[in-house]
Amino acid sequence: MMESEQDRWLKVRRIWEIIDRLRGESGCPWDRKQTPESVQTYLIEEAHEASAAIRSGHTREAADELGDLLFMVFFLIHLYEEKDDFQLQEVCDLICEKMIRRHPHVFGDATVRSDKEVRQNWEKIKAGEKAGKVKPSEGIPESLPALMRAYRMISRLAGKEDSRWNDVQARTQEFVGKSQILGNYMTSESPMSAKAFGEILLDLVNLARLKGYRAEDCLHEALKTLEGSS
Repeated sequence: MMESEQDRWLKVRRIWEIIDRLRGESGCPWDRKQTPESVQTYLIEEAHEASAAIRSGHTREAADELGDLLFMVFFLIHLYEEKDDFQLQEVCDLICEKMIRRHPHVFGDATVRSDKEVRQNWEKIKAGEKAGKVKPSEGIPESLPALMRAYRMISRLAGKEDSRWNDVQARTQEFVGKSQILGNYMTSESPMSAKAFGEILLDLVNLARLKGYRAEDCLHEALKTLEGSS
């Protein structure tokens, strides 16, 4: 039987009420002493666990881990509310306004012909939002896995007009050239720097992107195969 919209909101409210209880005077000593700074690391852990569950294809596990992540997000918002920094309503308003602003082809009069144009428009709108602003969160987080961070950085650079990152032929030739150099170094006693390996990895991340893949996902799939054969 399908739940009504009211039932769904009541269950979301229940999460908030549990946090109220945990943070209350007769609540949990551990939860009561937490701060946004002490909790943020758990947010990252929960996000990674939810991602792993989704990749596994086990929907029940994904539901469980997404619940942990949802609870952690609400917990953090609750902590900020207690300090009168902002409230849940403000968080909801900000994300709703942002999503509407960044989807003018859905909520406005703009038109797009492909998902590529959607991504390009997203980056342009995002850049406009950040113009003239200086924020600690303005860059791509260093805490992201390296392949994921590389994909995000290259995608942002590729969104600029006349970007060399979108030249398939040139980037492919450059990768082939670097690979040949790598092969020569590997079969000789000549030293090769870690930076050189990093540059080749960047090229691979971009070539995968140009074909519609994320290197992070590609490597996860390869690791599944490797794990299954071990």
